[in-house]
Amino acid sequence: MPVLALDIGGTKLAAAVVTAAGQVLAERMEATKSSSSPAEILDTLFAMAGEVNRRAALGWPELAGVGVSFGGPMDFPSGRTVTCHHLEGWQDFPLRQAVGARVGRPVVVDNDANAAALGEATFGAARSKPYVLYLTVSTGIGGGIVLGGRVHRGANSLAGEIGHTLVAPEGPVCTCSRRGCLEAVASGPAIATAARQALEAGEPSALASIPRSQLTAREVAAAAASDALAARVMSRAGEYLGLAIAGAVNLLNPSIVVVGGGVSEAGEALFRPLREAVARHAVPESARGLAIAAGALGQRGALLGAAALALTDQYQAW
Repeated sequence: MPVLALDIGGTKLAAAVVTAAGQVLAERMEATKSSSSPAEILDTLFAMAGEVNRRAALGWPELAGVGVSFGGPMDFPSGRTVTCHHLEGWQDFPLRQAVGARVGRPVVVDNDANAAALGEATFGAARSKPYVLYLTVSTGIGGGIVLGGRVHRGANSLAGEIGHTLVAPEGPVCTCSRRGCLEAVASGPAIATAARQALEAGEPSALASIPRSQLTAREVAAAAASDALAARVMSRAGEYLGLAIAGAVNLLNPSIVVVGGGVSEAGEALFRPLREAVARHAVPESARGLAIAAGALGQRGALLGAAALALTDQYQAW
């Protein structure tokens, strides 16, 4: 039986009907209205869910379950959100209960990084790999760990927060208020900020033709093949990512590291220095046979991860 997958993110909402093989039978995405309350967002999301169910010619009883990916930390056993840095009103919200009341089907909810990690392990770049470390590198940096086909969440459902690994003790202040986190030096906004600072210091670059307020990591990555400033900024971000990944490799000994999120689309400008840093800093025995790959699911990562949650035996905490 297919499942319903729902994704609640800071910039987009998504709903899809997905088969056990990962085939998307029907899908709908639209922008998140950041001013909306949780109830309003759920109203919108379930209007979308009703549409994809109709397009897939399915009713609620014909769904095996519902998986929900949420863009913020979750308390997995209770199914309640902890908070959300991009949307208001989601502190300690009973998300699993609210979704279950609407659908009358089994529901599992998790944060978007854990969902995407399981999605890549089930349908994507880490398929058939038993030990997976996943990073999403975009507006922020998150992580997920899959061990033996199951998400490892830790004592407080907060395992995998690699974005807040200390990599630059004297570096910039992070969104978490601490200084020098990976997210503060290698996320999309951090890459754009580093490029702007170099331009303001007078370094020559083709990026100077782009208004500072419109300069993003995407433009920096696109210029990296031919522009020295852009290449240096991307290389530095890759080195920081590699440093954090090396520490995680030493600790977890994964069989594959998958890097997803928008910044991962930078290609070798990011992955070459990342791999070199992992090779320098990881214990050789821990890194033996390690694969490092870009995510294969793209913008569908968290959505297909939500489907994977509903398709696996992740219901043990109900």
